[in-house]
Amino acid sequence: MYAYIARQPIYNANKEARGYELFYRDANNRSASNILDGDAATRSVLSEATSVFGLKRLGNDQKVYIHFTRNLILNDFVRLADPAVVAVEMMADITADNAVARKLEELRALGYTLVLSDYDGHGRYAPILPLINIVRINFRKYKREEQRRFARKLLKVPVTILAERIETQADFDAARDMGCMLFQGYYFEKPRLLNAHIARLTDSAYGLLLRELLRPNVDFDACAELIRSDAAMSYLMLQKAGFQDNFGGNILPDIQRMLVQMGQGDLLRYVLLVLAHENNATGSEDLVRQACQRGLFLQGMMESAGLDGTEGFLLGMFSLLDRILDTRMENLVQDIGLGPGIQAALTTDTGNGYAMWLQYVMLYEMANPRLILPKLPIQMTEAEVRELYQRCGEQADEMLADLSI
Repeated sequence: MYAYIARQPIYNANKEARGYELFYRDANNRSASNILDGDAATRSVLSEATSVFGLKRLGNDQKVYIHFTRNLILNDFVRLADPAVVAVEMMADITADNAVARKLEELRALGYTLVLSDYDGHGRYAPILPLINIVRINFRKYKREEQRRFARKLLKVPVTILAERIETQADFDAARDMGCMLFQGYYFEKPRLLNAHIARLTDSAYGLLLRELLRPNVDFDACAELIRSDAAMSYLMLQKAGFQDNFGGNILPDIQRMLVQMGQGDLLRYVLLVLAHENNATGSEDLVRQACQRGLFLQGMMESAGLDGTEGFLLGMFSLLDRILDTRMENLVQDIGLGPGIQAALTTDTGNGYAMWLQYVMLYEMANPRLILPKLPIQMTEAEVRELYQRCGEQADEMLADLSI
């Protein structure tokens, strides 16, 4: 399993690095951003920059510039980022209305560096320009005279101007003459793709949380600290519990309340689904949905036989997790805390009791009446099994829909 991120330096007039812009990259298309969900892309960048790569290392003790959507600014997710390390960048298509202006004013007062990307000189930015610290002018998109007009207008605000997409010495000279103080582009350095190998599931924040939740005596204080340490995880967990109104304050009490509210079993299922959804390397939700439905189906089947339904959900989800995360099953189950029977069924022992349950469900999914299903101690009729499977599919759809909000 790998984490990917791209980084491009930002220089001053003396060609000294003064910051780094971070770009989202997914596992399937590492050379391009391929962003389908801006909120999810930002959550991924901030989470992996913090927990996998290290923000200070990525920025070489300079600020890192991360793009935030209008939604993540208005709902205060942005306040999960450290203002001493992260510069908050907004795309030019953000609606500069009173709601955004009020949030930017709050962020400015809290010490955040605010950046407006791809400025086009339009008057719609008037309500927010006095709150902005840095404004970008695109040197490939606009002609020299337009660039000069934008620069003259911005210097009157005043703001620091960042000349982006500088590709030649002439671009650099012209930008300096216009009063630009910061510079970025291929003339200096192209975006560089960085990757980090996550060898085991327990090397990730979600894996560490899963391990805590699988302990016989769960330490919920330790779970709360793990969630709080990861911005994306905090956001999703608090949103799930309906506590998303306090991202900017001390979120630890809300996380602790959420843990009590959800309980160990529901929290375990949710964390495992979020892990699959947020780190999906397949490019499609189909396999995540199948894993969730399989887990729920196994849970219901095993509960009908008087067995532990949570073990059924774990067995079903983990049986497809290696394909979802594009990593070896041995690396997923190592040190995570799964019971020895489940771990053996997933890796080596295809004849133990858990393997029989898994084989039953996998054959059932094929919907081939000629296949002979293993004999299991279930107290359900064929019609009840069919109804359970359909109901689990509907529940999987609902759970995935919650993650997309």
